[in-house]
Amino acid sequence: MEIKAKFWIENKGEVVMGGGKTALLLAVDRLGSIQQAAEEFAMSYRHAWGAIKKIEQRAGFKIVDTKPGGRDGGARLTPKGKDFATGADALFQDLQAAIGRRFQERFRNHFSK
Repeated sequence: MEIKAKFWIENKGEVVMGGGKTALLLAVDRLGSIQQAAEEFAMSYRHAWGAIKKIEQRAGFKIVDTKPGGRDGGARLTPKGKDFATGADALFQDLQAAIGRRFQERFRNHFSK
């Protein structure tokens, strides 16, 4: 058995992002393309772009820099956006690991060996 939890960051009661949106942002930065990141997550470009704009609006700062131009174009996280996304990702992983350890400690006598 294992325990699962979801985490998200809010600003003034509005969800900025959780694990899925964090993964999308990191994919944009890794792939250099919103389109390719959207395809990796089986979503439309429009949906991915809307999610990014909503994250930026709710976070209050620019997260993704885009450069139009086909072959010379692309997208990357801003330095502040990259710090935010990588920090959130690390925090979400740390929290999940801590909850997993606590679950194991609390319920160790309930597991079959």
